[in-house]
Amino acid sequence: MSDHNACPEKKNLIMGVVKNYWWYKIEPFYVSCALYNGENCDIVAFTKNLSQYTLDKLHEYHVHTLDIPDAKTGEKGPIDYRYGLYIDTLKKKRAQYDQVLFCDTRDVFFQRTLFEPSEEAYLGVAVEQGRICDDEWNDRWMRERFGMDAYEKLKDYNVLCAGTIWGTADVVYDFCNTMIDNLADPNYNYIDINDQTSLNYMVYTGIVPKDAALHKSDLTTGDVATIGTLNDYHISGESLYTIGDNRPALVHQWDRHKDTTRFAKRRFTEKSPRVRWKRYRDYRSLKDIALSAYHDKKLLIMLIASVKYFFAKRPAGEHLWTWQ
Repeated sequence: MSDHNACPEKKNLIMGVVKNYWWYKIEPFYVSCALYNGENCDIVAFTKNLSQYTLDKLHEYHVHTLDIPDAKTGEKGPIDYRYGLYIDTLKKKRAQYDQVLFCDTRDVFFQRTLFEPSEEAYLGVAVEQGRICDDEWNDRWMRERFGMDAYEKLKDYNVLCAGTIWGTADVVYDFCNTMIDNLADPNYNYIDINDQTSLNYMVYTGIVPKDAALHKSDLTTGDVATIGTLNDYHISGESLYTIGDNRPALVHQWDRHKDTTRFAKRRFTEKSPRVRWKRYRDYRSLKDIALSAYHDKKLLIMLIASVKYFFAKRPAGEHLWTWQ
């Protein structure tokens, strides 16, 4: 087990893939990133097939965008090639960062910062509610990929989610390399398997992490909560809580439930009064607004809603926009 010297002068890093998404699809993730990770964190999005408006919005939230090379994609999806993108970045820049998170972008939001100073090198994984054998997809993936012997040994373990992986920079880099070895050849050519199955196999058989602590984030006390199959959660005020009144820093798969979807869109989109006016404050003219509305129908809808909000009667003392 290796120690890790926390470096306050180093930033942390958040990475994700954004392909074929309109801004409103990824808005809760990047709005919450700005709220809770903006000061000491670099946010990187690997992008493909985005509108100029969506790119402009990402830049407005201080997201570094990097085009995904065609050679990395071919006919493959983001899950298949994202580890190659993460390796390319970490190989060059991991010495600049203390801790790293890579995660999905469409169904994730933050409620507070995930990164706290760590005195040990570690890899963080999120534990889902159900066992491998209880989930149709994870059950089949494990049997088909690693065979019945491995399946019988691992089937009663809880599913680990591949949509959120975090840890100290060197450990995350080593993990990505190990995943690539399991998934594909050195040129990142896809083999017909699933990264979540490989994650579960590698963690539960001890292949990863190497010389580092394993931090498993459960739904009772963990900082990362994957709530897709969870029913024991509740929303109170401006926060979502899981089992035992645990308030996780990061919530994944919020779009699997109607009430958490409403919560995320109310709390972490620019429809919310607390962030609504950030959408428009940088526009210099009505022409800028009209052009953006032409390219993004969601903006047009929100412009109408904002005009209604502006002229609506509000209690005395209510501000149009607040940034915390």
